[in-house]
Amino acid sequence: MMRYFFQSLFSMALLILLSACSTSTLVLNDNDEVVLTYNEKSIEAEGKTLKKNQLVFSTVVIDQNVLQFKDKSLLVYESTDVDLMYMYKNATQTSVEMIFDAAKINTIYRRNNLYFFQMILKNGKVLNAMVQQSNDQTLSMVYGFSVEQFKKILGQIEGSETMFSKLKTENIETFNDPKNAVRSKWDMKMINIDSLIVVNDTLRGR
Repeated sequence: MMRYFFQSLFSMALLILLSACSTSTLVLNDNDEVVLTYNEKSIEAEGKTLKKNQLVFSTVVIDQNVLQFKDKSLLVYESTDVDLMYMYKNATQTSVEMIFDAAKINTIYRRNNLYFFQMILKNGKVLNAMVQQSNDQTLSMVYGFSVEQFKKILGQIEGSETMFSKLKTENIETFNDPKNAVRSKWDMKMINIDSLIVVNDTLRGR
């Protein structure tokens, strides 16, 4: 019993340490600003929440916000909080592919825990997404960018012509209706049967 206690204590300390060492955060603050902090740089976009929703499952809570920005564009911000006794089973790209039921994902940029993805959806549309994962329990995503918006953010980080040349520019999925903007496919089958989220054996002991 004591051995499991110390294992759990060590694992929690390790999670905290890994979070502290993360080089990026992606949050929606109380002022409806999406804030990306990356290597001491901060990129902020002030929006207005038009729709919000919370999905509650036994192992994970998902917050979804549809935001409108000054240029009238709509983006979706989603954040997840997995119960400490559970964890995402797969690497970030695989998890995102499952969450959106995507046919394919192209990684445009990756550095530590920050990702820029172009998801090829099964209807042929291309969904631009910025994803940040600090640990096995949290995942933050913003999606619905136009190519121009995507390039602008990448350029502020460390974009290059080589990187931009990888971007698909046709059939880009952007949103006009906040009621129909959310593209994630959360359900019990994906979470449990398809094993998106599994028991955190490190914390529970083996």
